[in-house]
Amino acid sequence: MPAPSIARFRVLLLAVLAGVVAFLFYARSVGSEFVYDARPQVLFGDYIHNPSHWGEVLTFRVLGQDVLDANRPVQLASLMLDSALWGRNPVGYHLTSAALHAANVALLFLLLMELGGGRPGPALLAALAFAVHPMLVEPVAEVSSREDVLTLFFLLLAMFLALRCGRSTGRAMWWTGAGCVAASLLAVGAKETGVIAPVLVGACGVLFRERGTGRRWLVLTALVAAVVGGFLAARFALEPRESVIFLSKPGRLGGSLVETLKIQPRIWGFYVRQIFWPVELSAIYTPQNVARIAAVWLYLMLAALVLVQGVAAWRSRVGLLGMLMYWAAMGPVSNLLTMYCPAADRYLYVPLAGLAMTVFALLAMVRLGARAWPFVAAGCIVVLTALAWLGWQRQEVFATSLNLWTDTVAKSPASDNAANNLGYALVRKGDNAKALAAFERALQLTNGRKADAWAGAAIALDRTGRPSDAVRALRRAVEIMPIYGDPDQLVKSMVAEPADAEAWREIRSHAVIDP
Repeated sequence: MPAPSIARFRVLLLAVLAGVVAFLFYARSVGSEFVYDARPQVLFGDYIHNPSHWGEVLTFRVLGQDVLDANRPVQLASLMLDSALWGRNPVGYHLTSAALHAANVALLFLLLMELGGGRPGPALLAALAFAVHPMLVEPVAEVSSREDVLTLFFLLLAMFLALRCGRSTGRAMWWTGAGCVAASLLAVGAKETGVIAPVLVGACGVLFRERGTGRRWLVLTALVAAVVGGFLAARFALEPRESVIFLSKPGRLGGSLVETLKIQPRIWGFYVRQIFWPVELSAIYTPQNVARIAAVWLYLMLAALVLVQGVAAWRSRVGLLGMLMYWAAMGPVSNLLTMYCPAADRYLYVPLAGLAMTVFALLAMVRLGARAWPFVAAGCIVVLTALAWLGWQRQEVFATSLNLWTDTVAKSPASDNAANNLGYALVRKGDNAKALAAFERALQLTNGRKADAWAGAAIALDRTGRPSDAVRALRRAVEIMPIYGDPDQLVKSMVAEPADAEAWREIRSHAVIDP
């Protein structure tokens, strides 16, 4: 509830200040290249650059098409808007992502002020900790991971409008209610994590409703659940049975649901460690990243987080909402459904907003004398400075593909994908000798069964004057995956870039390679 002692303009000014800090913090990423999935989707893909696709994206008909991110039409719409403004220039895309992150920081601050009784100090510290946390660099600095940023934006907006709806009358009640429902639909349309919108809106109603508004909150929550459920039903009903983009289905973590349930708590504990000691962040995590930390320590870290969240939830409604948001947002990214990537930093973008609420609740609980507060403030500044420094350095990792995969190989040496991607980044820089070593490492990690690494090695071999070896390497790739005999199809499937396809055609000209 807003505190009457805090002038509205001052609250808005602080929200803008927090947003500006977040935007300026990501100024370093504005000059970055397209990396990771943004290369095939934005730099070389044509879908988002074709204005004729606006109709199918805005009407969600794209859900039934074999398109990258077809199940996330709001993400596609944001990229198409960038395309209309910037073409294939990465600067504009990075500006949009930074602006969305800044908006999330400002909205988070406003929501904390709305819910927390007008405590600007704790609200600002919590929002700034969220703004600069290094785990959030991946979803902000890597354009194709923007869906997490979009999802949080619409979730925060849905909660903010729901609170306004609960306290308004007349037309304002109807407009804010409709806005809440629309924002919830856009949240799940950006990414599946938006499925938690009914949970968050309902929790706001239970925890913060005013007397006599229970029925209003019930109707609003039901409407949000209906539109979110309707979208998910359409998403799964319309999903194409066959795909030329996703050449294989994701496997079950551990091989079975029972094994998944055994492994997942260790991943949660690993996330806690990464949140509070973010010095070994990686674009790809392997089982070895988790296994090198003793299971008992991971369980203890997880238990400590739950204990802290529980204390905040027991003493504060904001703390309870934050705990609920953290774990609800963890659900869709916890391998209960099969996932291509079992763990990733970007999965923490929405949960960390919930953790920021916990931080706010804990800071608001502190009751110290005037002499103690300078020490508390100094401690907070030290923590924020450390997080900001790590986050600033992390942005450099995502500046180029070579930086990204060099760092990932160092952090996750057991990742064959990291070694393979480093090989392609080195090929594009003309360092074919080092590229060949990276491809050999990827093949070593997969016992020679990685077709993409054989194909990449073929390019490196050809460019180092070994055409016969290049032919044999490409033939091996085709034996493992026949699609490597059709370079054009590889480009359509977003497995390869046009320059790679052209290199394979040239190698094929040295000898006949039958698929």
